[in-house]
Amino acid sequence: MNEERKGVWRILAVDEDGCIGCRACSSLWPEISTSLSLSERGPERTVMFPRIVEESETKIAGGLEEVCPVGAISIISPGEIPGEDSFSLVFDMVRCPRCRAPFATGRELDYVKGKLPEDIRAKSSHPSWIDLCPTCRRSAFREGASREVIVRRSGARR
Repeated sequence: MNEERKGVWRILAVDEDGCIGCRACSSLWPEISTSLSLSERGPERTVMFPRIVEESETKIAGGLEEVCPVGAISIISPGEIPGEDSFSLVFDMVRCPRCRAPFATGRELDYVKGKLPEDIRAKSSHPSWIDLCPTCRRSAFREGASREVIVRRSGARR
């Protein structure tokens, strides 16, 4: 074992096929947020994870397992100390069909779509509201609410 890695307690394991790039892990605690690195440049989101979790960080890092909505993160005992100190996952971002701004990963949207009941999707003022960025989603909701008010008022006057 390297002299510099004597304090290693656990290894951070991330299922690369399971991770949806949702950023839940990066917003857990400030201590973890400084270890994780998140970058959104153009049509890509990159999440850089630390590979090694020091003994003093183990309890905090254990929360990563709990906060991950898809169970892609686990903290394991080291069988072999990895050579690299960190690793990155890169996700293609989905663009909002209305404003064209990248806002979520494809895996993230698929996860959310799978969790929403069909009746909630049907009540939306925009047929594909889930594919809209949060700003355009709010705008579509306001437009739908405005249309509803106009229809009610015009029907009441007749």
